[in-house]
Order: sequence, then structure tokens, then C-alpha cells
Amino acid sequence: MSTLKEVEALLRKSKKENRELRKDNEEKDLHIKFLNERLDNWADKNAKLREEILNVTVDDVIAKQKAKADYASSQNKSLTEQLEIQEKKKLDSQGISNEQRSST
Repeated sequence: MSTLKEVEALLRKSKKENRELRKDNEEKDLHIKFLNERLDNWADKNAKLREEILNVTVDDVIAKQKAKADYASSQNKSLTEQLEIQEKKKLDSQGISNEQRSST
């Protein structure tokens, strides 16, 4: 038969393992709560987006298309302006503009 000391040692070991397992369970429970919260937030956001898409009017679609076209044309204009400025400067091989070199 086991002695009293051996039984006490086994009891301490079992209690220690039990504490570690409870701690792991608490951590996993917290992680599960976090993931459920993220899932709920995603579902709410998804529902709102779905509702917005279902409630879009023809006027809204036309306004968005016009805004998209205006944005694209403004981007083309700014790109064209940048290219024109770059052509005016004409950099030499060292990256110094010819205008600066000739004036010094």
C-alpha cells in the first residue's frame, strides 16, 4: 500500500495539474468570447451593408457613377499636369536640373 507521504504527493500533483487546466480553460473561454464578439460585429456590419445595397435608388447609382467619372478625369488631369512639369524641368544625369546649373 501507498504511504501517507506518497498519497499527499500525488494529491499535490493532481491539484497543481487541476489549477493549470482551469487556467487554460479560462484563457480559452476568454478567447471564445472575443471571437464571438468579432463574429457578432461582422454580422451586424454585413447586415447593414446588405440593407444599404437593397435600398439603393436609381438616383444614388447615377450620382455614384458621375462621382466616379469625375474622380477619374481629375486623376487624369493631375497626371497630365505632373508630366508637363517634369518635361519642363529636364533633369541631367546627376538629378540636378539644368536651370540650376546654368545659373550658378
